[in-house]
Amino acid sequence: MKYLLPLTLLLLSACSSTSKNDVTASFSQGAIDEFSWVENSDFQKVPEVPFNSRSDSYTGEVSTQDSLSTESLARIPEPKLEQVEKSNDLLVQGMTHCYRRDFDAGIKIFQDQYKRYASHPGYWNFVANCYYLQGNMRKATLYYNKSRAQKKNYAPPINNLGVIYQAQGRDQKALAAYKRASEVGAFSMTPMFNLGQLYLKYHLVNDAKIIFSKLLKRNATDVDALNGLATSYLMEGNAKAAVSLFSRLTSVHYAKPQVGINFSLALSDVGRSKDAHTILSSIDTAKLGGYASYYNKVLSKVSGAK
Repeated sequence: MKYLLPLTLLLLSACSSTSKNDVTASFSQGAIDEFSWVENSDFQKVPEVPFNSRSDSYTGEVSTQDSLSTESLARIPEPKLEQVEKSNDLLVQGMTHCYRRDFDAGIKIFQDQYKRYASHPGYWNFVANCYYLQGNMRKATLYYNKSRAQKKNYAPPINNLGVIYQAQGRDQKALAAYKRASEVGAFSMTPMFNLGQLYLKYHLVNDAKIIFSKLLKRNATDVDALNGLATSYLMEGNAKAAVSLFSRLTSVHYAKPQVGINFSLALSDVGRSKDAHTILSSIDTAKLGGYASYYNKVLSKVSGAK
């Protein structure tokens, strides 16, 4: 169907591979002024918080929450950045500032906590995420690798390097990163989700279905996983199965272009044109952004259906 090709745009707009030598994670890299906040007094002994993989790594409380959403930089179509589920409250406050785009306040908190968390992979992952949100991919890459230097097989920065690779159009490296992060972070859903999205980009529908099905076995109500699996079925031409999955979501989700447009198309394909128009009409068109062209194509199809 000619409408299925653009479906990928709703799932992709936006780590095991080692980055190039010029972005090796160490304090010897980068301009001196990047660390101008480090003073002589900072070298006074401060009790350092040791890394504990049980308390600081993502464990995936998939039974009680929409875990992909809580880990996410954004909803579909961007691949997901991975946080850590448990961390010091101050670090969470720093990350909150970064998500609110108050980057100076966020970085200030991380700088203040440097001596306590310098050996924490989760700390450096937070710092890198803040720079990613700021759009500074060079520093984000530097600090993701710094996180990996503390713990080589720490899943969050591996996944997040994959997000950067994908944003750079280096999908093969992104694929390797997502696979590696999925292997070393057995309970982490984010790299698996990103892997499924990348499969859909290249129309590897069967592979994507396997990934999203596994995610739904962990959490049957996860919105992103449901949307991903439903879109997989829609892309292979099984609109009936897609409608069944989309129907498990709510009107709150249908108002989002990344969900509602595909659901409307699926309804139209099974002959429910009235319902398709209702869903399409519920979408918040003020938030269409890059979906505007696809929305108009589906609207034309739905409006012309009898």
